[in-house]
Amino acid sequence: MSSQPRPPNFIIFGEMGVGKSSLVNLIAGNQLATSSSGAQSCTLESTEYPVTFSDPRLNVNLYDTVGLDSPSMNSAGYLDALVKAHELIVSLKNRGGVNGLLFCIKAGRVSNTVQQNYRLFFEFLCEERVPLALVITNLENEPNMDDWWTMNKAHIEKSGIDPVTHVCITTIKGYKNAYEARYLESRAKVLNMLRELGNNDACSVDVSSWFARVCKKLREFLVPAKGLGRSRQKMLQMLTKRCKLRKEDAVQLLQRIDADEEKLGT
Repeated sequence: MSSQPRPPNFIIFGEMGVGKSSLVNLIAGNQLATSSSGAQSCTLESTEYPVTFSDPRLNVNLYDTVGLDSPSMNSAGYLDALVKAHELIVSLKNRGGVNGLLFCIKAGRVSNTVQQNYRLFFEFLCEERVPLALVITNLENEPNMDDWWTMNKAHIEKSGIDPVTHVCITTIKGYKNAYEARYLESRAKVLNMLRELGNNDACSVDVSSWFARVCKKLREFLVPAKGLGRSRQKMLQMLTKRCKLRKEDAVQLLQRIDADEEKLGT
């Protein structure tokens, strides 16, 4: 008898309050997650939710990460969240890899915080290797939820966010189930998206790549930029120019990630 394939892994990320836990519940079809506790199991300070269906081929593993607030490295909480997110991404290499990132945002204008979180998580931590799906929430009052994308696609592209796919949804049923029809429509769209992403090969962030190598011997980051190798200059430019971090904050982040990888034995 052949064993069932390993369920695909999806990482959910975004700012606090965008509805990440509600997205988990929408996918599961029941109250699996809460905004605070209620975790079934925790992995590296993210919350893992194995979601099962009557057809085991549709099963998925969801990882709800700590909400990313304003990306200031003066905030110990934000720094911890980034380090733990990296820890999760690396650990999933031994669990089949990552099939997709689900980037949750609320409908509206794309703020600088959203752009910076996208760059830090997708471009920096995942090295642009993992397919990213944009999940736009809070659309229950729109006459046609998908119209939001038509009207805002150019704004999203101008903001530098480049998803492989997207869904425009609501994650709430509303008072007396006023939005139940749109809720069910949203669930169908998200499940279809997960099936499509899950059919593709999973991605792994290779810790032997240039990213991990640059994280070693981090004292070299403290010398002038002209004394750095090309890969190290690329890393500093990514964090300071693309992600808008101060140089000292970028060094601190890399030091934390380096210590984290040493702990994992990578």
